[in-house]
Parts: sequence; structure tokens; C-alpha cells
Amino acid sequence: MITQNEIAALKAQGILAQQQDGYFSIRVLSRAGNFTSAELQALATIAEKFGRGYLGETTRLAIEIPWIHYEDIEAVKSALNANGLTHGGTGKKIRPLVACKGTVCQHGLYDTQKLCGLCHDQFFGRDLHSKTKITFVGCPNNCAKANTNDIGLVGQAYVQFDWDACVDCGKCLKGCRAKALTMVNKKLVWDEQKCVNCGKCAQVCTTGAATEEVRGIAVYLGGRMGRGYRFGDRLTDLYAVEEIPNLIEKILETYMELGTDGERISAVLDRIGINAFEGNLQERLED
Repeated sequence: MITQNEIAALKAQGILAQQQDGYFSIRVLSRAGNFTSAELQALATIAEKFGRGYLGETTRLAIEIPWIHYEDIEAVKSALNANGLTHGGTGKKIRPLVACKGTVCQHGLYDTQKLCGLCHDQFFGRDLHSKTKITFVGCPNNCAKANTNDIGLVGQAYVQFDWDACVDCGKCLKGCRAKALTMVNKKLVWDEQKCVNCGKCAQVCTTGAATEEVRGIAVYLGGRMGRGYRFGDRLTDLYAVEEIPNLIEKILETYMELGTDGERISAVLDRIGINAFEGNLQERLED
């Protein structure tokens, strides 16, 4: 008979009890959502030997091997360790970090895979007041829904227009999926309120009328999904890629000071407001 204490202890290791008595799903962690082909082959072998021959993907880009019998858990853990694979990803700590394809994708404004990997090495598994999810997306398409995470990072490209250089050719219209650019009486019109800062107009402009003024990362805090969803609040500044690891460090320090046990960042912001949180954060960044 497996006790509830044993089940809780296994859950803390990323080994989750199934509805079916005696069976568990083991969560295997990726680094920025990536596995090598050799790692995938090893996972397939383990699933064939100890499970039911298939693997499941989690929303945080880990892989779970279901249908592991209780008696086989230690053997599976040994097989994972032998192949350099790590299980875990639960508890009051930083969960597996997630990244979109970044610059592998034609829309990516920064290398999400590289930055996420660096931050995974620095922050994954750190104990905090509550579970904390960090996601990196490369552009405003926001495929990985960064603003529904505790810390979400979105690539941005701010564009400026030289209207004297514009010949109203309309090439930029096709790239503007936000419909921030339109032609009115054969003249190009930019609706800044609709612009999502994807930078596509500057990429296709051949006259120098639209140029990329600055490229960086917008940071959202306090997003969450689940039974009580909340979209994150955006920090005021735009940050350079090289600033992000230190920024995340200071965000976590601020969270640990202002939050209490069991509170996610969203709850802290609901209680004190984004302005108070960001004010404390800025003081840390300036020290």
C-alpha cells in the first residue's frame, strides 16, 4: 500500500501519481525546451521497457513517461541518470523555463533559446514563496503566451518613421498584421495605438522611411492561468538581452521581500500594485 506521504515525496521529485492505482508518470526536464536526439532515443527506450511505449509532452516543454509501476520507479530513475536526464519540476520553486523557437523562426527578434538556456542554468529549481513560471517569446506573436506567466519576456522592435522619405509604395502594409498601417487617399498612415512593435515594416521598407529605432525585451509580471487567470503587468522600461539575467534576479529578490509564503507574484501585485513592486525593483537595479 502506497501511503500519501510517499506520494507527496515522489511528487516533489516530478513523479506524479496517476488515477490508476500503483502507476506513476515521471516528468523529465528539458533545457529551454530542447532534447538531443540521443536523449529522445533514451526516453523512447525507457518508455518501451518500463511504460507503455509512448511519451507525453507537458505545457512547459518537459516530457512525461506514464504508466511506470511503483516497483519500477528506482530503475527508471537510474536509467534517466545514466543518460544525463533529470526528473523534477514541481513544488514552490521556479518551474521549467519555456522558450519559443526565437531566431529559428522568421519572426524572432532575439535568441530565446540561448537566453532561456542561460536563465535555466541560473534559476531553475530555486525555492521561492510559490511556484514561479518564466517564459521567453521572440516577438509580439506571443506564441508561448508570455504574459500568462509569473515572469514573461517578449521581443519588441520600436520603429520610427521619416515621412519625408516615404514614397507611399505600400510594401509595409502586407507585413503589418496588426493593421497599424493603412493607406488613406494614397498616403501611408500609421496608427501608433495599434502597433505591436514587431518591426516588420522596417524590415521590408526600401527607402529608409521606416527604421528600427531600438530592439529589446518587454517584461510582464504576475501573469497566471488556471482557475483564476490574470494577464501580467508590464514593466515600464524595455530591456536589452544582456540585462535580463540580472533583471530576473532582482525581480525574484523583490518578490521574496514583498511576498509571503504561498503567494505567487500575481497575488503580491494584486495586494500592493505594480507601481509599488516596480519602485522597489528599480531601487535594487540602481544599487
